Amino acid sequence: MIRKAALLTLLTALLASPAGMAGAAVAASPGRVAVAAPADPLYLSEITPEVVRDPVAPIKVTGTVSGTPSATVKVRIHYSPGRPFASRTEMANYLAEQGYVTSRWSTKVQATSLDRSGKLPFEFTVTPQELGMSRPGVYPLAIEVLDAFTGQRLGIERTFLTYVPKGEQIPKIKLAVALPLVDRPHRADDATFMDDDLTTSIASGRLASLLQTAQDTGAGVTWFVDPALLDDVRALSSGPRNVRGTRKDADPAAGQWLNGLRSALADKTVVATPYADPDVTALVHHGLDKEAAASVQRGAALASEVLGREIRGTTAWPAGGAIDRDAVDELAMAGVTSVLLSADTLPPRTTAQNGQPLAPPAQTPDGAARLDTVAETPLTALLADPTLSGILDGDVSAPGAATLARQRFLAETAMIAFEQQSPQTGQFGQNTQSRAAKTATRTVIAAPESHLWTPDPAFVAGLLQAASRAPWLRMTPLDSVKPGRAGVPRADLTYTDHDRQAELSRSYLATVRKLERKADAVATVTEEHTDVFHTAILRLTSASWRGDGKRALTFAGQVQKAIDDLIDDVSVLDTPRAVAGSNGQIPVSVANNLDKNILIKIRVTSASKSRLAIAGPGGVYVTPTTRILAGRSQLVNVPVIVRNEGGEASITVQLLTDADEKYGAPVRVVVRATGYTGIALVIVGAAVAIMLAAVVMRILRRRSRKAFPFDGSQDGQGPPSDRPGAVPAERTQSP
Repeated sequence: MIRKAALLTLLTALLASPAGMAGAAVAASPGRVAVAAPADPLYLSEITPEVVRDPVAPIKVTGTVSGTPSATVKVRIHYSPGRPFASRTEMANYLAEQGYVTSRWSTKVQATSLDRSGKLPFEFTVTPQELGMSRPGVYPLAIEVLDAFTGQRLGIERTFLTYVPKGEQIPKIKLAVALPLVDRPHRADDATFMDDDLTTSIASGRLASLLQTAQDTGAGVTWFVDPALLDDVRALSSGPRNVRGTRKDADPAAGQWLNGLRSALADKTVVATPYADPDVTALVHHGLDKEAAASVQRGAALASEVLGREIRGTTAWPAGGAIDRDAVDELAMAGVTSVLLSADTLPPRTTAQNGQPLAPPAQTPDGAARLDTVAETPLTALLADPTLSGILDGDVSAPGAATLARQRFLAETAMIAFEQQSPQTGQFGQNTQSRAAKTATRTVIAAPESHLWTPDPAFVAGLLQAASRAPWLRMTPLDSVKPGRAGVPRADLTYTDHDRQAELSRSYLATVRKLERKADAVATVTEEHTDVFHTAILRLTSASWRGDGKRALTFAGQVQKAIDDLIDDVSVLDTPRAVAGSNGQIPVSVANNLDKNILIKIRVTSASKSRLAIAGPGGVYVTPTTRILAGRSQLVNVPVIVRNEGGEASITVQLLTDADEKYGAPVRVVVRATGYTGIALVIVGAAVAIMLAAVVMRILRRRSRKAFPFDGSQDGQGPPSDRPGAVPAERTQSP
C-alpha cells in the first residue's frame, strides 16, 4: 500500500527539480491539462481467482487510482516468469523491497486521464502463461501506477499469486484458527456496573461485530470465550442494574445477543478462558497464584452454565501469547493441559547439545510442541504463526487492504506446503508425494495477537472461506492439534523484558492483594461461608487492564467501598466504659447488622498499660469463637487490672475471623479506671472516725444522767412534777 508521506515527499522533489518544472510546462501545452499527483491511494479491489488453477484462464485485476483530477497516468504490472518464491523469508523481503526484485514489467493500462473527481477505476486481465507460471508455487505480482509523461512512480502495491494447477499433487497442511471473544470487565462488585459501554458495544460496536463473525464462520474455528463477559451480559439482561449510583432497567438487547451467541457457537469448538482472562504471568510473579488457579476453575464452570453445554477450560491463552516457566507450572497444576502461544516464544533451537550450531529449519515447524512442567503430564504448546496471526489481526479498513491480506494469507499457507518441494527437481513428483505421505501432516495455527480483537466480519468470513477452498489446506479444530513424533528441536520459553514490562504493575497488584485478604475475611466471618467478592477480585486481575491503570484503579476503588460497607455492618460499640477497684471487668459489645449469623473472635489489648492492664497471657485477651445472630448484639466481659491509682485509659478491640484474620479496623474504647489506694482509704478513715465519735458521745451522756437525777426516784416520792412547788425538768432526746 502506498505511504502517503513518501508520495508527498516525491511530489515535492518533482516540483523542485528541472524534470518537475518541465512537467509543469508540458501541462500547459495543448492536449495536457495537469501533471498526475501522487496516487493516494492506489488500491486493488479484487483479484480473481484468488488461487490460480488453470494455466490459460485469465486472471482479472481491478482497482482504483486516485490523484489530481484530469492528470494522466498509466498502470503496469511487475512479475518474475518461471521463478516462484523459494521461501517465506524471500516473500517477506519482497514486500519490504529488500533483496528481491521482479525481473519483468508490462503496461496494462496505457496513458489515461483521471476523471474530475481524481479517480481512475481500472481492470485488466493476464494469463498464467503470460506471467510465466511454469510450475506450482507462489509468484510475485506488483501493480504500479506511473505519471504517464514523466515516468515517475506514483504508487505501487505488491501482492502474491498462488499457482496450483488442477491435478497437481501437493502436500496438505492442517489449519487451526483460534478467535477470542473477550472484553474488559464492566462491573466492579457484582452489583455495580461502572459504565454503559456494554450496551453500546452489543448494539452496534465491537461485540456486535464479534457475534456477526461467530455467526458467519464455519465449524472449523475454535472460539475462546471469556466467562466474565457472558456473566456481565447476563447481568445486563436479567434485571435492573446499578450504574455508578443510577438505577437502570434491564437491557433486552443483551438477552438477544446472548441467545444469538448460544446459537452461533452451538456447532463450534468452544474453550473457556480463565474467568476475566487474567494476566496469569503477572499474578504468579506477584504472589497471587491462588487467584490464577481459581480463575481457571471458575471459568469453565460458568461458561458451561451460561452456554448450556459442557465447556472445557483446559487450554489457556495468555495475554500477548507469551508466558514464562513459573506461570506454565501454575497453569499445569490448575488442570490446564495445553497453552496457546506465539511461535516466537518457543523458537527452534540454534545450538546442539554439544554446542555446535544448528542450521535454521528448512520448513516452517509444526504448530505443536511438548512443554515439560512440574506436573506429571507435560503440556502441549500450541504455537500460532506470527505472520498469519498478524494478517488475521490486521486493520483492513483501508480500501483494498482486505484483498491484499487475503492474498497474502493464502500465499503464506501455500508456501508452508510448498516447503516440502523436492530441491533437486523443483517439482511435486511421485517421489516427493511418496515422501510426503510418510511424513505426518503439519499443522499451522493462526490467532489474533490481541484478545481485545475488533474483527471485520466480512473480511474474516471471506478469508476463512477462501482458506477452506484452498487445495493445500484442511481446517481443523484446535483441540485436535497434537505434537508430532519428530518435531523440530526447540529452545526454552522466551519471555523478554518487554513482556515483563507489559504486565500489570506491582503497585496495582499489591492493591488487589490487600482487597483479596479483606474479601476473604468477609467470606469467612459468616457462619455459612459466602464468598461475595470472589468474582469481583478476579475481574480486577484481567489482562485487559494492561496499559489502562487509571480505569483499573477506579474499579478497585469501587470494590474496596463495597467490601468496607459489609465489614462496617459488624461493629464494636465505642461507648466509654468505667471500672472501679484494682480488678474488674470491662463490657465490650459487638453488633451484627448483617442478614447472616457470624462466627467471630474478639481480641482486646490495652493502649495504656501503665494505668490499665488486660488480665490475659501477654496482656492480650482473646475470646473463643463467638456466634452472633443476624441483627443482634453480643456482650463480652474483659478482665482488667487497674494500676497506679488508674485514671483515663483506653483499650483496643480487634475483631478476628475464626481463622484469626483481622476483620475490619481496630476500635479504641475509652475506660475510666479508679483504684483503692487513695480515695478509698480517706473514705474508710472518715467513716471510722465518725463512728468512734458517736460511741464516745453516747457513753458520756449516759454518765451525765446518773450524776444529775431529775426524777426523785431515791426518796420514793415520785417525779418532781408531782410534788407541790416543784419545777418541771427540761426534756432532752438522747443521741
